[in-house]
Amino acid sequence: MIDFLKNRKVQIAAQAVVITGLVGGTGAVVTMNKPVTLEVNGQAEEIRTFGGTVGDILDSHEIDVGKRDQVKPGVGTEVDRDMTITVNTAKKVALSVDGKESDEWTNANTVGQALADLGVDAKGADLNAKAGQRLKDEGNDIEVTTSKNLTVVADGKDHKVSAAVGTAKEALKDTGVKLDEDDFLSVPMSAEVSDGQVLTVNRVKNDTVKDKQTIKAKVETKKSDSLYEGETKVETEGKDGEKQVTYKVKTINGEEVKKEKKDEKVLSEPKAKVVIQGTKKKEEPADTGGSDSGDSGDSGSGDSGDSGSGDSSTGGDSSTGGDSSTGGDSSTGGGSGSGGGDMSTAEIKAMLGGPGSKWYQVAKCESNFNPRAVNQSNRAHFGLFQFKLATWQSMGGSGNPIDASPREQFERAKKLQAAAGWGQWACA
Repeated sequence: MIDFLKNRKVQIAAQAVVITGLVGGTGAVVTMNKPVTLEVNGQAEEIRTFGGTVGDILDSHEIDVGKRDQVKPGVGTEVDRDMTITVNTAKKVALSVDGKESDEWTNANTVGQALADLGVDAKGADLNAKAGQRLKDEGNDIEVTTSKNLTVVADGKDHKVSAAVGTAKEALKDTGVKLDEDDFLSVPMSAEVSDGQVLTVNRVKNDTVKDKQTIKAKVETKKSDSLYEGETKVETEGKDGEKQVTYKVKTINGEEVKKEKKDEKVLSEPKAKVVIQGTKKKEEPADTGGSDSGDSGDSGSGDSGDSGSGDSSTGGDSSTGGDSSTGGDSSTGGGSGSGGGDMSTAEIKAMLGGPGSKWYQVAKCESNFNPRAVNQSNRAHFGLFQFKLATWQSMGGSGNPIDASPREQFERAKKLQAAAGWGQWACA
């Protein structure tokens, strides 16, 4: 225990009382000599004094009172018998609370009293000195880590912390949660924490991932006069290849944040698909002038494709029929803008779904919306969708497509597309 009476000179000087000519005898002397308790910084001593005021007693004991010192009762108070005079001198304190430093003055005598005097809640706190340790006039260093309630979120769970912790590292240690080599907190480990704060543990994984991917086979085209123009034939089916790509993948809490390609290995080479495209010219039949169906000319399109019903010229290219003109025969109304027999061109366009429809685009390209169109280059493709007769019949049609209504032609075309795909029309 620090003896403040040694720091502050409290000296009880011998009082020489020279009494000459006493009136009333020794009884008067006893009445003037008063017992008083003098307490300086918590250390008390009983004295007897003839002083008239508190200030007289302090002066007689050579106690100098500074402006920050605390004296009770005040120095001007008259002394009574059995009075207690309390003096608490000012002490300088270097205070640190959760890392925040300040210089303070206090009249308290112990560490615990000083914290209470300075408004620091020390309940559950971690102190660098015992609460009962006495203070000196100077050189008092008090460090306080207050108790806090925090939450550490790790692996989808909340870990509650209620302890006197000053840094994120101390809070994490209190939960028992461990960090792997690449893991990190949402704040630096050395960061000071505050009451109610939430800290998040970020789990980092660096994995090697192997992914099998398809290598698309190329398509090669060969020209051949073994087939007529517009006809194609698959010589080699071809086959996609396969490769294995190795990536280094970084994830944080399960979410991918970085993916880096490290290696690639071909497991099987792709085999190109070879398609033979016909170049042989077809002989044009003599023009008899047309009669019954109003061979109104062609749309400038080509082969509507084949349904796979046995005709060797499957998947025809509609671009080969580009030498014919559209709507040539006025008997069908094509030249006048109707071009639809029992339907106007506007009605046909509406039936096909308008400009945004793929059917609209196909019919425009193949026949320019003329249901009576005939390909003038080979006279082998007919109607809105330029059917071959064999394909038309395989789709349930009878006779020639140009003799059927636009609606029937559309229905047969949809049936063909469902069976063999859009590849039946190069225009698609």
